[in-house]
Amino acid sequence: MRILFINSIFPNSIEPNKGNFIVKNIAAYPLEIDVRVVAPTPFFLNIKRKSGKISIPYHEVISIGNRLVKVHRPRFILLPRNILQPFVPLFEYLFIRRTIRRISKTWNPDIIHANFASPDGVAAALIAKELHIPLLVTEHQGTLEKFLAKPILKHLMLWAYSKAKRVICVSDFSANIIRKANLKLDNICVIPNGVDFSRFQLRCKKPCPRKLIYIGYLIPDKGVHILILALALLKAKGIDFSLSIIGNGICLADLQEQSKRLDLSGSVSFLGEKSALEVAALLPQHDIMVHPSFIESFGIVMVEALAAGLPVVSTFNGGAEDIICPEVGTLVEVNNAKALAEGIELVLDNWDSYQPEAIRDYAAARFAMETVAMKTIQVYKEVLS
Repeated sequence: MRILFINSIFPNSIEPNKGNFIVKNIAAYPLEIDVRVVAPTPFFLNIKRKSGKISIPYHEVISIGNRLVKVHRPRFILLPRNILQPFVPLFEYLFIRRTIRRISKTWNPDIIHANFASPDGVAAALIAKELHIPLLVTEHQGTLEKFLAKPILKHLMLWAYSKAKRVICVSDFSANIIRKANLKLDNICVIPNGVDFSRFQLRCKKPCPRKLIYIGYLIPDKGVHILILALALLKAKGIDFSLSIIGNGICLADLQEQSKRLDLSGSVSFLGEKSALEVAALLPQHDIMVHPSFIESFGIVMVEALAAGLPVVSTFNGGAEDIICPEVGTLVEVNNAKALAEGIELVLDNWDSYQPEAIRDYAAARFAMETVAMKTIQVYKEVLS
C-alpha cells in the first residue's frame, strides 16, 4: 500500500518541531505501508524565521522510526492570511501539482492523505481528482469554527471534505463542527492523535504536589495569562506552586511582565521551546499539567502528560473532553482564573487518588500510537476495498 502525505507543516531544518505529529504517526506504521511526503514550503522561510544560512532541501530522504521516507518540498508563495487566506489552498495546488504528477509517474500512490482541509486538503482534492486517486483528509484544526466562518474558505473546505473518501477528525468536537456545517456529509470518523508511550518515564510519587507544567504556544488563545492569574489566586490562599512554562510565542514578554507584576517571578520559569525528547524528560520532573487553552481540536500534550503519570487540569476547550475524565484530572470553565485555581486545588485535595501507573494505563488503552495507527490503516483498507 502506497500512501502519499501532503502536509505543509511537516518538520524541516528551520522548524524542526513543527507538525511533528505526522512523523510520529508514520513511525508507527507497519513497514509494508510505503510512505512518501510532499511538504509544501514557503519561499524564503529562512528569512521569515530569521534563520540565516540554514537551508531546506527540495528533496531529501529522512529516517522515521525503522524506515526511510522520501520527502519532497516544493516551494509556494504564502499569501497574507488575514487578507487572502481563502486563496492560499489554490496557490498551494498550483505550486505542488507538478511535483506530485512527477512522483506519480514512477510511484503511483494508492491514497493521498492530507492533514488539515485548508490549505492542504483543498490542494490535495484538486490533485486527487486529476489523478483519480482516493483522498483522505485528517482535520486537526483547533480554530475550525473560525475557518468555517469565512464564506469562501468554508466553501472550499466543505468541497474538500465532500471529495474525500473519509474525513478523519481527532475529536468528537471537530467532527460535530463539520457535521453542523454540512449535515449531508456521511464520510466522517473519529480517530484521536496517538502517543509513543515508550518515550515517557513515570513521575515519582510525592506526598504533596508543588510543580506545575504548561506546554504550548504563548499566544492569547492558549490562556497562559489566565493560568498565571490562577497561580496568584492560589498564592494569596497560601498555596505555593512553581510553574514551568515550555514554549514560545508573541505573548512571551507580556507574560513575563505579568508574572513580575503579580510578584510571581520566583515561581514562574519560562524555559522556552523544547524538543520532543526534552519534553519527555521534563514531564516526569513535574506533578500536574495545566492546560488553560480556550479552544483545541485535541490536545496531544495532555496525552503526553498522562503518559508520564501526571494528572491534568484543563479547560472545557473541545478537545480535552475526549481525553480527561475525573480519574485522571479535572475540567473547568474556559477563561476563568478562579475556576482554574479551584481545579488545581481539587487535584491537590485528592492527590492520593492520582496514581501514576493508573493514569498511564488509562491513556495507553485509548491513545497508544500503535492502536491509533492501526485504526488509520483500517480506514485505508476500507477505502481501497
